[in-house]
Amino acid sequence: MQQLVEARRLRQPGAAGLWWERRPEIAADNEHLLPVIRRIRQVFEDHFDRTWFSIVIDGLPIDFKTIRVIRGLVALESVHEGDQRFIYEAALELNRFVGLVRKYLLPVLKERLGVSPLAPQQMVKDRNQYILRRLVAYTLPVNLQQLSELTRELRGRLLERHPGLEQASRASA
Repeated sequence: MQQLVEARRLRQPGAAGLWWERRPEIAADNEHLLPVIRRIRQVFEDHFDRTWFSIVIDGLPIDFKTIRVIRGLVALESVHEGDQRFIYEAALELNRFVGLVRKYLLPVLKERLGVSPLAPQQMVKDRNQYILRRLVAYTLPVNLQQLSELTRELRGRLLERHPGLEQASRASA
């Protein structure tokens, strides 16, 4: 009970309206997750957590909760006791995000960026903008694949030491 009194209160991004207690003890056995979380943070913040990307995905069925949970994951600087379930839920949301972007955005990416020769009336006129947007159209699938691989690695490392998370997640769903 003493641990709960000393715990810092944080908003849990994974569950709307719920509060959870983050225990003050750092889980030493989960420190192996931090390098993967840092690499996910770098890829996500550099390529997906940008204003231009928010504009491009506007209208797609990507829930704000998904983005909020991913931002909660990449904000982690340490792994405390009890964070494992949140990290697992965030990995599931990352998988969902990657799947939705692949399904709904990649097929129409050039049109949304205004660089598709199939829609000449919507083409960007400024040459510099055209070049930058073409570059984004070519690199986004590669960055998405990198995010997917890192998510798979995070999930694998987590389930390696905590195999019960997968069953617990299925049971609560």
